[in-house]
Amino acid sequence: MVRRAAASKIGEFAKAVEMEHLKGEIIPLFNSLANDEQFSQDSVRLLAVEAGITIAGLLTESDIETLLLPMFRSAASDKSWRVRFMIADKFIELQKAVGPTITKNHLVFHFSGLLKDVEAEVRASAANKIKEFCTNLPADIQEAVIMPNILPAVKELVCDTNQHVKAALASVIMGLSPIMGKDNTIQHLLPLFLILLKDEHSDVRLNIISNLDSVNKVIGIHQLSQSLLPRDSGASGGP
Repeated sequence: MVRRAAASKIGEFAKAVEMEHLKGEIIPLFNSLANDEQFSQDSVRLLAVEAGITIAGLLTESDIETLLLPMFRSAASDKSWRVRFMIADKFIELQKAVGPTITKNHLVFHFSGLLKDVEAEVRASAANKIKEFCTNLPADIQEAVIMPNILPAVKELVCDTNQHVKAALASVIMGLSPIMGKDNTIQHLLPLFLILLKDEHSDVRLNIISNLDSVNKVIGIHQLSQSLLPRDSGASGGP
């Protein structure tokens, strides 16, 4: 109970101390809490994720890489699905806190891993962040990151066995079109849209239909109608 209380407050406390004490005393204490497997207290590690993001916002990229990155890596592969869910749920906040260089060099790998997590709740949470994660990447590296790292995971999620995972993906996948551009949308995304439009679950199909405008703005109404609209007859109906 004491460790849980400490983990819940340490992020706010870190804001009030000088940098010397933060790096020399608070962060070592924080890392001890974040790696607390004594008594299998995943609740402590769960709280430490949000605190870690708060602390990361106070540090330079160099200090984050040295002092906090190991903790974030551990959280992304924690034995407790609840901890992995928390890191997935807070991933955009983490991305913004650590900056583009650490995101490119380290977080992309872990985000891709969360999209492939064994637990559906974790996959759904991560899938829901795909559009925002990709949008936040620097424009000059978006395609280089998305094509080999994110797109393969997206292709797997389209055929996920869990309805909620596919619904989460369907709510954001159309938003990748402006990021990936016309050619990549036609070649790589349209086939995935078609699969989701034929999904057996109505909420998955509805999420695609509700976001068609994002694709229309990128590839044009003629290409969109040729590729999708003639095939979606009855797509918004019940299962």
